[in-house]
Amino acid sequence: MNALRRIAPALCCTALCGLALTACGDDGLKGTVEDYDTVTVWSDPGPGGRQTGELTTLAPLTVSCYEDGWFKISYDGGSGYIDSGTSILSKKGEVAPGMVPTC
Repeated sequence: MNALRRIAPALCCTALCGLALTACGDDGLKGTVEDYDTVTVWSDPGPGGRQTGELTTLAPLTVSCYEDGWFKISYDGGSGYIDSGTSILSKKGEVAPGMVPTC
């Protein structure tokens, strides 16, 4: 019984990590921007980045990873970072940081 108590948490962690990684696949997690006028795309995460583009509602994009409050994305016409508070809808539901790997 004690061995089961030690193994069970490790098995749960392994299963959850596997689910998180398979949720995005090799190419990232595909989705669309939800209800916004525009979403600014930045060259780098954080205050040091420069604006490189804008996306509008229903613009398709791919989220490849999460880094300190930012999603790294690619879209038709470029790539960059958007604030992770941006609502992105995928086939798996609204994209959250735990659904994609860390950059």
